[in-house]
Amino acid sequence: MNDTKNTQSKIDKKLLENPFVGSLIVPIAIVLVGALIVFGVTKMISSEHSYKDLVTEMKSKTFGNKWVAALELSKLISAKRIPVEDIPWLVQSMDEIYTGSIDPRTRNFIVVAAGALGDERALKIFKKSLVDTDDNVRFHTVVSLANMPKGLVFDWKPVVELLDSKDHAMVQTAIFALSTHQVPGIEKKVEGLLNADLSFGVRYAAATALIAYKNEKSLPIIEEILSLNETSLEGKMTVDEIRGLKFNVFEAIQRAPWPILAASIEKVVQDDKDVKVVGRGKEVLKLLKK
Repeated sequence: MNDTKNTQSKIDKKLLENPFVGSLIVPIAIVLVGALIVFGVTKMISSEHSYKDLVTEMKSKTFGNKWVAALELSKLISAKRIPVEDIPWLVQSMDEIYTGSIDPRTRNFIVVAAGALGDERALKIFKKSLVDTDDNVRFHTVVSLANMPKGLVFDWKPVVELLDSKDHAMVQTAIFALSTHQVPGIEKKVEGLLNADLSFGVRYAAATALIAYKNEKSLPIIEEILSLNETSLEGKMTVDEIRGLKFNVFEAIQRAPWPILAASIEKVVQDDKDVKVVGRGKEVLKLLKK
């Protein structure tokens, strides 16, 4: 029992305090969240319970480790093992469990499970969890919203307000969610996050998000990202982390092609020493030259 609690504590700490999760652009953080939460503690559970069994356990007044059941449920949902006809029942059950849970770990994994479901009916859970008292719950709510299908009808005001947070991971997650869903009226707010006094991670997130708006104030920082190497930023980033930042830029361009960046991408293709970056760069350059 203590081992599972200690493991969860370490996961929470790593997600919220790791310097790269806390300071680099958010899509990397989302990958880490998925890897750690959905798959990283698999060894803690050896259960063949169905999703209905897990819901019953979480609703039970005597069942102890409800957060473990919630985690297992998120895994089943991620594996697409929920029949479509049961989704309304499942969402309603998760909503009831979230509302009735004192333990923030259970609420946290309910949010992760709801995000994995990717169904708009889960938005009623996110409306509550966006104002949860627990940092992890709020963070994973925004991550879940970022990964929901586009075109949501949702009150984004609480997410916009997170752009003023002192928590850099939260700011980056909010930037990514808002820009992914093209929430109107946020361009100027995100533009303000290009400020050099903020962490490089927030600036990189803001600049990448502004590609969707073709905002030219982002260009110097986009150039900075594309020119990063292992000696940049006092060598604080690994090759994989630098590659992730560049891939985020490439993905943003693929979603919203911006021909003005063609010359910069061409330079990456010619000069970058990372063959994976060069390969993706060629794909983006081909798109921009169509």
